[in-house]
Amino acid sequence: MKKLVFLLYLVTLIILLTGCTLATEGVTITKYPDRLIYIAGYDTELDLTGGEVEFLFSDKSTRIYSMYDNLPTLRISHEIDFNIPGVYIVKINNYKNDDSFAIQVVEADYIENIINQNVKFE
Repeated sequence: MKKLVFLLYLVTLIILLTGCTLATEGVTITKYPDRLIYIAGYDTELDLTGGEVEFLFSDKSTRIYSMYDNLPTLRISHEIDFNIPGVYIVKINNYKNDDSFAIQVVEADYIENIINQNVKFE
């Protein structure tokens, strides 16, 4: 009898410590990263600071997370070559669906021309 009580106690303890997790049903980009333009030959990695994604869970609840968080169900993939100017797609995936956004790698001359022409973005 003591073994059975101990076993039930142990199973209950394991359930309480691990908790119940909800399955993710979807992911949507709610805010793009602060930085979407990179300089060829200067920048070397994607900066996700400021980006946010919204997860939809199996109980239909939602929660917003930073793209910068290390979430086990969130995969971020891209084939950006920071030495070659162009537009590249960054995919956000949670194994069920995905969303994406574009970043641009530009020549350093492009940035210098904007600065020299005193171009203002509004």
